[in-house]
Amino acid sequence: MTSKTIWRAVAEALEAEGVEYVFGLPGNPKHLIYDLTERTNIKFVLVRDESSAVACAYAYARLARRPGVVFSNPGPGITNLVTGLLEATSGSLPVIAISNGVVLAHDGRGAFQELDSVALMRPVTKWATRIVDPATTTWTLERAFARATNGRPGPIYIEVPSDLADRAVEMPAYRPAMPRHRTRPSEEALEAAGSLLAKARRPLLLCGSGAVWSGAASEVRRLADTLGAPVFTTPGGRGIICEDDPLALGQVGLYFTALGKRYYDEADLILSIGSRLEAFSTNSWAHWPEGARFIQVDIDPEAIGLNWRPDVGLVGDARLALAELGRALPLLDGDARRERLDRLATMKRRFLEETGAEAVRKESPIRVPYVLAAVNKVFGRDTILCKENGGADLWCYYWPWYRVLDIDSCVPMAEQTAMGMGVVGTIGAKLARPDRKIVCITGDGAMNMAMMELATAAELKCGVTWVVLNNRALGWVQYNQLLNNKPFVATQFEVAADFVRIAEAQGCRGFRAVASDEVEPALEASLAANASGIPALVDVSIRKHDYPQHFQDIHKARLDH
Repeated sequence: MTSKTIWRAVAEALEAEGVEYVFGLPGNPKHLIYDLTERTNIKFVLVRDESSAVACAYAYARLARRPGVVFSNPGPGITNLVTGLLEATSGSLPVIAISNGVVLAHDGRGAFQELDSVALMRPVTKWATRIVDPATTTWTLERAFARATNGRPGPIYIEVPSDLADRAVEMPAYRPAMPRHRTRPSEEALEAAGSLLAKARRPLLLCGSGAVWSGAASEVRRLADTLGAPVFTTPGGRGIICEDDPLALGQVGLYFTALGKRYYDEADLILSIGSRLEAFSTNSWAHWPEGARFIQVDIDPEAIGLNWRPDVGLVGDARLALAELGRALPLLDGDARRERLDRLATMKRRFLEETGAEAVRKESPIRVPYVLAAVNKVFGRDTILCKENGGADLWCYYWPWYRVLDIDSCVPMAEQTAMGMGVVGTIGAKLARPDRKIVCITGDGAMNMAMMELATAAELKCGVTWVVLNNRALGWVQYNQLLNNKPFVATQFEVAADFVRIAEAQGCRGFRAVASDEVEPALEASLAANASGIPALVDVSIRKHDYPQHFQDIHKARLDH
């Protein structure tokens, strides 16, 4: 037992857990900041808004495979965390948010910035708690790291009342949380799943974020090759397979391509790996191949049968479950496998010829497929895509317009689709993977919500690039007005932000492209700036209301109902 304050204990616990960065804003720096900077090697990353801290921690957690850590202060400092923590819950990512709290002795008396933060945070986190006894600090931190990463990962919130934090009390030394527990499915379930797979004539794999978090890329690729089956992903599962791989067939639900939907609709078995199969990934559960059997793998028993009831449910870690399933497979029909692979190759070749021709066409105004093909060409491999939420930037969700060329090289938002988190998350992504190039594809709507953090990226010398697909509107919302023959009310930016000048004013490089010939040079200049640690922004003027065909089909179909 050693006598210490809560903040000293917190700083020591974070260091013991291997934390590299804490993202946030200080109030009085005696709360955590002094102990963190004077007693550890952890870097405190000063952001411009607490919501940005969670965005950075979210992206960091996705790529570093360990919790991203956030610090905030009472009242609005706490409420500003809510949106990001809700996104982290939806995206199953471990973010640990620690806040200074109001004086416990004044609880309920109308103290300055008083807030029942634990009650606020419970619906949007995996665990929310307040330290009311300083001696429990080390236990609380240990449980926080364990709960954040085990089972279905998720965010944790811890409040530290400011009057307790100043007291030195006896507390046990910190023990790092136990390693993440990995479990395997039952033998009976594996045998049943193997039997179904052996009988399937047109199987496919559908991977969610659980497959990525588990590190199951090799197992997914091996099983898909054994079966002769294509690999689809949800947005969260993107990065489980290289998208120039012969077996990669893009995303599902809202994000189908014509080829992907055709192949999916003909499937007679779907093996889902690490996905809750939420609304956008299923087009609100409307996409199920008629008569297809269903095997679901998930580490969370509560996710099994959440939306579609499987014929077989395999509860366990995705990587271990797929390894065991591969061993449980009976002898497969080699001729059927080769026939599936040949058919897939033929279909893909024709489809990629069509889309490839469209992506290189220079048109005016600039079309997004041309921009995305240019990003792939200029940045190439070893590039991580940070995705935003909006109409124009939705193109980058649709393979093959943008292709994720490396395993574990995509940071998507979850189904809350909090605009601006992808823009800011590029900072956390770069800190997690400084060896990689980082590109964020965003619309001007999302950039408007997050551009204060360009200066943060410049301060940190984060060489990242934002590609702003600029239609001077909230494009997706406006598209619905267009379809319904309504005026463009509250969707058009009559005074558009000059993102290039704003970027330059915050220590970044800014480039503008208003013609197709200007896109590649701007991207090349951005990449050169990034190599020197300078962030860059490319503002591309794009054609309005130009969306992927499946996106258009879904929206027009809804008008008929």
